[in-house]
Amino acid sequence: MTPPDEMARHLGARLAAHGKSIDDLVAEVDTSFGEPVLMSAAGSVVHGFGTPMSDIDVHVVVDSSTVTGLPITSFTLGVAVDVNYIRADSIRRAADALGDHEAPKAHGRSAWRDYRRKLAQLNRLILGHPLRGGRHWLDWQRDRRQPVADATVRWWRAEAVRYRLACELLRETRPLAAAERLGRAGIAGLDALATARGEICFGQKWVGAKLERLGDPELTALYERFLDLPVNAAGARTYLREAGSLFAELAARLELPPDPEVCLTPAAGLETWRSHGGRALVHRWALRGVETPTRDVEFLDDPAWSWTGRSEEMTETHRLLAEEDLLWLSIDWSTV
Repeated sequence: MTPPDEMARHLGARLAAHGKSIDDLVAEVDTSFGEPVLMSAAGSVVHGFGTPMSDIDVHVVVDSSTVTGLPITSFTLGVAVDVNYIRADSIRRAADALGDHEAPKAHGRSAWRDYRRKLAQLNRLILGHPLRGGRHWLDWQRDRRQPVADATVRWWRAEAVRYRLACELLRETRPLAAAERLGRAGIAGLDALATARGEICFGQKWVGAKLERLGDPELTALYERFLDLPVNAAGARTYLREAGSLFAELAARLELPPDPEVCLTPAAGLETWRSHGGRALVHRWALRGVETPTRDVEFLDDPAWSWTGRSEEMTETHRLLAEEDLLWLSIDWSTV
């Protein structure tokens, strides 16, 4: 992980360029939501990836039941500062859940997205540079650094597996979309590898910079290949063959499972229209859909329907609906 003294050096240099200090940064934190119990500088700047245009993120834990969900932005230091206020009870629960290895293994898209948001918040707060805090809270932050780093690795491993499976589902019918999913799988896998090696900044736009700092030209070349997406069907077939082979090597290196346990849930806006003759149209907002025998999709009559099983156990109907973005695909982390 980025050592605290190195984070302090990156942060101090950025502030010094504007004639300011860390004390000036701390003074930007308002107490309208209560006195801070923990304050942490986060984001690309403290990890050494920031550009001259990057803002400085400060995450502030307050013992209050009322905080704003939006960052409070200031420009008085000559650099943009975003102060994010976090409820103490909320962040404790989120951190404790990570300790129990909680994962969105059987949830729909909204829960998956919510988990990512909480993980990003924990990553920034706990793996950031501590600015101020009581001894109890500073110890709390220190003790949770490794669990949060481990959870971040698991997230990118799960994303790599999820996108790889999406690629396999789309390969025959939508090769360009399959290539895009394969590229995402590769970048997620590289992010998992970089995070496991200590590059803990949570933000995929910095993957290339993280790999460069690791000093491994092979990983940087892989990253460039995964980003070189095709623009036509012929190029997609070449990409799927060549980048697919590279991803297989990366997956072996990461020991990703070939047959993970998946969970399927209805996508947002899903409806089923029945017609005469035993046929049904399954669609999202009447914008895209597939026609299929009604008996094959009767399970969708239950709005709380979900299916969990190994990827190889997915039925043809499951695969058809997933190919057309009519089902949301998540991964059981315990299998990755």
